[in-house]
Amino acid sequence: MKSVLILSWIAIGNVPAAVGELRARDLRPVLVSNLPDDPNAGLCDDHIVFDWDSEDLDTLTARIDERGIVPIAVVSMIEKLIEWNIALTTHYDLPGGGTSRAVLASKTLVREHMRALGLSRIKFTGDPRTVDFFPAIVKPARESSASYLVKRVDDREELLAHLKHLEESGAGGVELIAEEFLPGTEFSVDGPVVRGRFHPLLAVEKPDHDDVKHHDAGLEFHPPQQDHVREGVRVLCEAIDTLCADRGLDQLWLHFEGRSSPDGRTELVEINLRAGGGEIPRSIQELYGIDVFEVIVSMALGEYAPRELPALRERPMIGWMDVEAEEIGTVEITTTEEELLALPGVLHVRLNNGFRVTRLDMENFFFTFAMTAGSVAGLREHAARVLDTLEYRVRP
Repeated sequence: MKSVLILSWIAIGNVPAAVGELRARDLRPVLVSNLPDDPNAGLCDDHIVFDWDSEDLDTLTARIDERGIVPIAVVSMIEKLIEWNIALTTHYDLPGGGTSRAVLASKTLVREHMRALGLSRIKFTGDPRTVDFFPAIVKPARESSASYLVKRVDDREELLAHLKHLEESGAGGVELIAEEFLPGTEFSVDGPVVRGRFHPLLAVEKPDHDDVKHHDAGLEFHPPQQDHVREGVRVLCEAIDTLCADRGLDQLWLHFEGRSSPDGRTELVEINLRAGGGEIPRSIQELYGIDVFEVIVSMALGEYAPRELPALRERPMIGWMDVEAEEIGTVEITTTEEELLALPGVLHVRLNNGFRVTRLDMENFFFTFAMTAGSVAGLREHAARVLDTLEYRVRP
């Protein structure tokens, strides 16, 4: 049976969106995930349970083949599974196979390749114990969603203490990279890669980024407003375009993050072979009428061939916030979506009533809202009004 494999891990990977796009094409979705009771399994025509960490490719392909499944494409939107995506598409001779995009599976490989191309001068090492530059950021080399494992260390004593903590907490086997800490303002860029060219569609300034928890916080907005961030976006887009051309990349979506300082230095923070999360897909739809998930599925099928792609647009200005719970327990929201959508400037809200907070070192976003305004000050006014209206509690 001709089918499209959708790869998932711990029930993440935008499975419902991918299934919707495949159903619209009359294609058969098959979920491959590590959870026997995966909540998305019922959306698909078949479900293969597979342990991404302990089993091998031969085991996975045997399970696929014994079910009579004939893959015609593989959809994956998770960094952790990039290498599995490449392995499966290569094995079945599908779009996305081969070695050209393998460099994107590892932050260390990306750093090495960009240095070789003269695109970066950041200090880094794949062996954190050898760090001789401080402050440094120690983080997983092959997983971007693990912000709770990211740590800034200001001296060797802090470095060794952090590595010891990882060992004692069961994360000692995680492949790490240590990088020079980059001061400045964080930003992100999203867009497709077609025939070796990167096409930026959304650039997001993150002036309130949480440098303690190392994840997004506060107001984010498109397009960037500070001069050094706008210049940083230009510089880094050119660098990523060069990387894509060098690797001969095609038919993929990139979300990358960078930092730019007022003194003119810009460096890549990380690059992801997927679309940005949160309000990014919806904002791209608002700006261009482009459905990101439709594009990603089209790319997985090897069919994405737009006649032209738009230049990055300056208007309208769109901003958003993710609101995080700060207590252990269950979030109970009393404010309704209708009440929030009635507020000035609000475009969209997403409430996750009943969200469970089990650890405070994880990202615990239970509410996201998007707005439009003519200035950053206007966005902040709208955001303050939304936050004043929101009523919730965390029940232990």
